[in-house]
Amino acid sequence: MSYQVLARKWRPRTFEDMVGQEHVLQALIHALDNQRLHHAYLFTGTRGVGKTTIGRLLARCLNCETGVTATPCGTCSSCQEIQEGRFVDLIEIDAASRTGVDDMRELTDNVQYSPTRGRFKVYLIDEVHMLTNQSFNAFLKTLEEPPEHVKFLLATTDPQKLPVTVLSRCLQFNLKRMTPEHIAGHLRHVLTQEGIPFEEPALWLLARAADGSMRDALSLTDQAIAFGNQKLSGSDVSNMLGTIDQSDIENLVDALVENDGPALLSEISRISDFAPDYSVILADLLSLFHRVTMEQVVPGSVDNALGDAAQVESLARRLSAEDAQLFYQAALMGRKDLAVTPDARMGFEMTMLRMLAFRPGADRREPPAVASGGSSSGQGVQESREDPEPGPAAPEAQPSEPVTEQAASEEPEQAVPEEPEQPEQAVPEEIASKAVAEEPEAGPPPVENDDAWLAILDEAAEAAGGEDYVSEPEPEQPPPQPTVPQAEEPVATEPERVEEPPATDEFFWERDFRNLGIVGMPGNLASNAAMTRNGDEIVLTIDEGHARLLNARHEEKIVEALRNRFGDTITLRVEQGDAGGKTPAAWEERQRQARQKAAEEAIRNDPAVQSIVERFEARVVENSIRPPHQAKSG
Repeated sequence: MSYQVLARKWRPRTFEDMVGQEHVLQALIHALDNQRLHHAYLFTGTRGVGKTTIGRLLARCLNCETGVTATPCGTCSSCQEIQEGRFVDLIEIDAASRTGVDDMRELTDNVQYSPTRGRFKVYLIDEVHMLTNQSFNAFLKTLEEPPEHVKFLLATTDPQKLPVTVLSRCLQFNLKRMTPEHIAGHLRHVLTQEGIPFEEPALWLLARAADGSMRDALSLTDQAIAFGNQKLSGSDVSNMLGTIDQSDIENLVDALVENDGPALLSEISRISDFAPDYSVILADLLSLFHRVTMEQVVPGSVDNALGDAAQVESLARRLSAEDAQLFYQAALMGRKDLAVTPDARMGFEMTMLRMLAFRPGADRREPPAVASGGSSSGQGVQESREDPEPGPAAPEAQPSEPVTEQAASEEPEQAVPEEPEQPEQAVPEEIASKAVAEEPEAGPPPVENDDAWLAILDEAAEAAGGEDYVSEPEPEQPPPQPTVPQAEEPVATEPERVEEPPATDEFFWERDFRNLGIVGMPGNLASNAAMTRNGDEIVLTIDEGHARLLNARHEEKIVEALRNRFGDTITLRVEQGDAGGKTPAAWEERQRQARQKAAEEAIRNDPAVQSIVERFEARVVENSIRPPHQAKSG
């Protein structure tokens, strides 16, 4: 007898043999038991989930010689003939090949005749969505009111293409995709019955490759048995599918967790010998990190859908929440980048190294200092400075060119030539250029008045303490030939005072925090905490939102910096609570706002600026004013 493929040999013979479609089977069994039968059923779902199989089983239930039942005998002539595919009253139609209206008219003409052998004449139409609109129109009336002895069983993988007039005439059942657990369990049963030795990882590889289709899983199993010479091993199945084994995924993740770069590159080099699909590997990593995050947020929620529940639970304990999120995002972006990288392996390596390099708290993130005359980055820059102490300057943006409300594309017609610095006053040359050049019809001031003209602008800059400001002239009015009066001495504006700590050598947490040199995430979290000290114990009070991000590695960095400043006997305790604004971050923000307000007041009240505004009908764009950078005291 010729060999029969597993997908046909293990086709379910009863409802009890069906796997994973309990919601459909329950409705059909109850309908059969209570004799509440519809004349048309529509089964939808992806390929290989059992649509046609359920149709044939339902035909047996309707035509079994013992009566209409959910448990046909399987021994009567009707059951045997249906099982063997030669029952005259079960008409199977492939709508993909018989789409014409003439074929449908032939079907409707034969519907009226009574069944030859069975109780019902059953029409099983597969891929019904392939019928033409004319065929559907010819079929609608018969589908709505068929004879009592006719049952229609329709199957499709794309119900969206069916007319609503067809959908409304049928009972619709949506068959689910098979889960990897269902597929692996069924494969385990089939291989045990077939006497084929197998390894458990091989079953999970086949289950995932089947992508929800039991028929595809059995077909792949047939292929794997031939590939492995009557046995299934994880390595053989992995080679056949062009994927990597689950243990390879575990090795990659272990190298990430241990911050072991050489081991990570070695593992990538090893698996590259199998020429795998790197996109599939990243998809497996995405699935793993997703389930790890679920287990971290909701402990006990992990399932064994991929046969790796124990690994997921272990990783959820070893990885921090931010590590899992970083790895997930890096894998997600890396999978998108694979399409544009020159080499798939290179793109995969960069993705994995990105996870390693940017892992929070990883010391290896900083590049090494340049030993020769070239410049270096990161810590190397700080070590090359003359002052070894880290600078306490606030992390503010560099001042940019002030912006006017005129179009930035306007080119100045003429620019004031650069003059030597006046002995008493100084002003950036771009102020003089802007004041004149933005006037479309204005020429330069007369030569004899250059000194007086520049003196006014110099005086304005000196009164503003070197602040950047800009005046916007009205383009319609050309400036008259100025006979500039002698400018008065500007009156300094008293800036708003901000609370300052006492001027002593004692360490003041809010002011002197930057001197501790805590950088990165630990520094960000510590700058949002209030500090109190009781002997050798330092207590940091931090709000709940920042406290959730604080982990053991962050605390180690903070303790190390505190001990460098106060001694090795210092201990740290972190409490959740309201910091009351007594944090370095809040103090620096108050300082910044005070400097900004003082700069705006100095520009607004400066006599020279007021003179320019009055003479040229210009106005100050306040949001372009930037205060000077001031290093924090301490």
